[in-house]
Amino acid sequence: MKDGIRELVERAYKFGYFIGYEGHSEWTEWVRKRREELYKMAEAIDAYEVVKQAYNKGKADGMKKREEDILKGLGKGSQEGEKPQPPKVEPVGEGAEEAIHEDGEAEFTRFLETTHILLPPDFLDSLKHLKPPKMLRMGR
Repeated sequence: MKDGIRELVERAYKFGYFIGYEGHSEWTEWVRKRREELYKMAEAIDAYEVVKQAYNKGKADGMKKREEDILKGLGKGSQEGEKPQPPKVEPVGEGAEEAIHEDGEAEFTRFLETTHILLPPDFLDSLKHLKPPKMLRMGR
């Protein structure tokens, strides 16, 4: 069970980091749905607070890293020889919501493939507190 909590905490942190770094609105439909799914899974295994903290910490860390990259001149489209990317055009009309959802999910997947994100040690330490006390464990 602990591995499931750790995995969920890592997923929440990485998703929060992505949202913070890319500057996405939390109220975009696909972001809201994914965040709610994470929170529902966390509630099912009594890890809601830890998962919520991981998401918020990831978001804050992502925003901080984005700011650092911008200050260093490493933001999107600012590297030498790199062509500036055209602004994204939001789809309108029938199927627009699904297109936005698919674009966001694809962007998140690409982000995870190209970015190495480590969970901060303070979250790994907090997972120890989720284990039941030794006196409640049977046969150990």
